[in-house]
Amino acid sequence: MIKLDKKTFLDMPFAVKSDQVQSHKAEVDSSRRTVDLIANTYYWYDTYGDVLLSGCSAKSIQERGPKSSMPGKIKHLSNHNLSKGIARPDMIEETTMNGMEVLHGNSWMSETTDGEETLIKYNEGLIDQHSIGFNYVTLTYLEPESAMWDDILKKLINPDDAIAAGFMWAVPEIKLFEYSSLDGFGANRLTPFLGVKSDNKNVQYNNLITKLDALHTAMRSGSDKETMILQEKQIKQMIYELYNPEPELKDTTRETAPPPSGKSTFDVTSAITNINL
Repeated sequence: MIKLDKKTFLDMPFAVKSDQVQSHKAEVDSSRRTVDLIANTYYWYDTYGDVLLSGCSAKSIQERGPKSSMPGKIKHLSNHNLSKGIARPDMIEETTMNGMEVLHGNSWMSETTDGEETLIKYNEGLIDQHSIGFNYVTLTYLEPESAMWDDILKKLINPDDAIAAGFMWAVPEIKLFEYSSLDGFGANRLTPFLGVKSDNKNVQYNNLITKLDALHTAMRSGSDKETMILQEKQIKQMIYELYNPEPELKDTTRETAPPPSGKSTFDVTSAITNINL
């Protein structure tokens, strides 16, 4: 397993995390065009050795949830695609369901073509997974001798993974941007969702250029500033993922081998100049 340091977590432009537990089947009310869902389940030891703690989304919900008057509200997307805002979150809360701490949402499906198709997919059981898009805000590195270790370990859904790894990153706060309905399998990388994951470098290049062109068009047309900021973050994240291998949860007792001489991981922050929005 590749152990990420704190700076790497905090520098991720747009992290994604799919719900690995799927403890609650989405409930559809076709007459009201609403879907009741769990966007993510907390206390799951995930790919990077990180654990989202209950309350991690509280500030985001307060500042940009359905009841907030602030711009840049939390969105409901399809597969993290910012051009497909398929629904309007009418309720987002952190609560306990089926004995688990979860991020719970209730969304009204838009009457657009994408919204209508998504509602049909929910009704037919073709969408059974969800994922969140966010930034890490604060996190703490823990090992078995740490004071918090035992307290969190007792709450973990998969404690054996944490014990085997011998460490965890406790995440008390994230900045939640959106939650997404997934057509396919969940992942903790953005590239599989947005069409950039490919062994063909020309395909990677063309997809990224297309997304940059879309962002520039949005800038010239005076589109929603918050959405453009998220588009920029996603482009940076996709470039980051293309140049950094995905961590694997396997032999965590060994230190990760250093990169070959003269090579290092790709630093997306220094590689891309911020777009002035």
